[in-house]
Amino acid sequence: MKRGLMFGAALTLAACATGGARSFDDPAVQKLFTMSTPMYYANLSLANSVAQNCARYSYDAALDAELNEARNEVGRGSLSANALRNAIELETDVSERSFMAKHDVELTGTDLCAAGDAEVLEGSAISAMLIPA
Repeated sequence: MKRGLMFGAALTLAACATGGARSFDDPAVQKLFTMSTPMYYANLSLANSVAQNCARYSYDAALDAELNEARNEVGRGSLSANALRNAIELETDVSERSFMAKHDVELTGTDLCAAGDAEVLEGSAISAMLIPA
C-alpha cells in the first residue's frame, strides 16, 4: 500500500509539473522524436495498448499529431511510413514481445496498469504518450 501511495504521489507531481501536456523538451518525448520510424510506430502501438487496457491512462492523441508533424518535417513521420510498412510490422512484433516479457503480461484482455506505471516511472518513450487519469 505504501508503494502505491508513493507511486500516486509521483504521478501527481509529474502531471502537475507538465501541466497535463508534455513539451518537446521532455526526455520521453525526445526519445520518441529521435527514434527510427519503425521503432516510433511500435512505441505508439504499445502506448495505445496500455491506454486501451488501463483506466488510469489515456492516449495523448494531441501529442501524437504534434510529433507526427514534426517528424514529417525531418522525413520520419507518417509520410515515410508507407515505404517502411514491413519494417514497422516487424519492429512492432518484436517490441510487443519484449514488452510482454518485460512486464509479464499479455497485451489483450489484461489489465496493463502495472506495466503502464512501470513505463511512466522509467520515463520510457511509451510513457510520453500516456496521460494519467
